[in-house]
Formats: sequence, C-alpha cells, structure tokens
Amino acid sequence: MINISYNRTTNTTGVDVGNLVSIETDFLTVKFQNIITGEIHYSTKLYSNTWCKWQGAELITDVLFYNSDDELIHHHKWDVTIDGDQIEKYLWYYLKNRKLKGLQSNGLVIGTHDGRNGHWIYSIKNRLSNATLIDGSEKQFQELSKNYNNTGLTLINEIVTVNGGLVTWYQGGEGYTDTVKNELILDWLPENEITKIEKNSISFKKIIEENNFDWIHLDVEGIDGELILSLEKLPNVIIYESMNLDEKTTIELDYFFKTNKYKTVICNGNTMAIKEK
Repeated sequence: MINISYNRTTNTTGVDVGNLVSIETDFLTVKFQNIITGEIHYSTKLYSNTWCKWQGAELITDVLFYNSDDELIHHHKWDVTIDGDQIEKYLWYYLKNRKLKGLQSNGLVIGTHDGRNGHWIYSIKNRLSNATLIDGSEKQFQELSKNYNNTGLTLINEIVTVNGGLVTWYQGGEGYTDTVKNELILDWLPENEITKIEKNSISFKKIIEENNFDWIHLDVEGIDGELILSLEKLPNVIIYESMNLDEKTTIELDYFFKTNKYKTVICNGNTMAIKEK
C-alpha cells in the first residue's frame, strides 16, 4: 500500500500509495524529515493511487504519514543497511563490528558543512564512534554546533590544509563549495556571488600526527587528494570526494592506495579506500 524508494543518482526520495480504503482515510499527509535536525523538508497530501517525490542533497530522510485526522499512522525510519549507498553501508558495518568486538573507533571528518548530510552522519547519530568534526565556514559551523552536541565529539571551526598557514578562502551560495581553490568554486557559482578572505589554516599533518584516527572522511572541495597523499599514519578507512579531482591527482591516489594495500570502491562521485589486513 505504501512504497518508499531512495535514488542516490538523482538524490530523490519517492513515495507512492495504493488504495486507501482499508485505512479509512480520505488522504495521507506525507512529510519528509531530516534525521539530524527534525526539519520537515517537504509536505504534501496523497490520495488513493497517487505518488510524490522530494529531491534534495539531504537524502537521508525519514518519511512520516498522517491520516486525514492528522494522526501519525506510520513513521518510516531511514535505515543505512537498507537505504544507504555502498559507502554508508560499509562505514556502518565497519564501525558496528568494531563496537561489538569492544574496540573504540575514532574518526576525523573534514568538510562537515552543517552536519545534515554525509556518509558519516548515521553512524555518528547512533554513537558508533568518537569523532572530530571540522568545517572552515563560520555560518555552517554554527549550525553544526547546534546539531552535534554529543559526548565524544570534538568540533573545530578551522580551514584545513596539508601544512597549515595563510590561505585565501573562497565562499558563496549555501557554503557547499567553500574552498581554497578559486577555480573549483567558479565551476558552481558566478564570480559576483563569491567572496574571498585571507584566513589562517591548520595543518592536516599535525592533526593526524597528534591523534589516532582509524577512519577519515574528507569533503574539502578539490584538496582531498593533497591531504590523503600527505598521510604517513594510515587509517583503516578513507572516504573522500573524488569527482572534483584532476587526472594527475587521481593517478597519484591510485598508486598511493595500491602501494599501501588499500582496496577502493567508487560510488556517486566519492571513493572509499579500505586497508587490507
């Protein structure tokens, strides 16, 4: 009667319903809810044998159904083991298995935005790992701080580069493409919508050296490759946005992973590297 589908290629959550006679309601009110903030992204009414779709970057959503008396009759909870993509599923099972074995996990996430989207959010929401969450944009970091106030999490509002130091920070739009690479943000926004500011960055090498991270997640708009190639302490799992990397960096990463005995999986513009035992 109620069918729910998630399409990662189009970032679409779809709902279709059959005949509503058996549940004695004239219509269903359908609400798409973010699992981190509880925000309702979209709401609509569905009658017998109708459908709707919600499209947005925050695909990790619950779907709530209310009858015509505004009573909640079904709360479909997004489940990574069913609805997640390959990377989300692997990270979940990796962290879950470690926890069952009594092993503590510690993750590093750079480029969190406001924490409402990402392969890591379901695992962190369910407290499978400690983590350090870092984002360079002030506005997005303020929202991140509201959304994640959990024990075991360290939140840092800094730009991260390989060695640290003064950089030019380009930002605009909703902040999803804020970067130290001007050419990358220009692919997404017109120049008159981009602001730039000189800011200090902190050292990725130093962060890695001073901590023991068994997994890292990078979404740093074009410098993911530079950060990974600087690694000396190697985590078990590396997840990064690969779709914005140039051919030279991609080749260098392939060699890096082969040399250091990682297996890689590409999924929806991202790559996951898994250290072989």
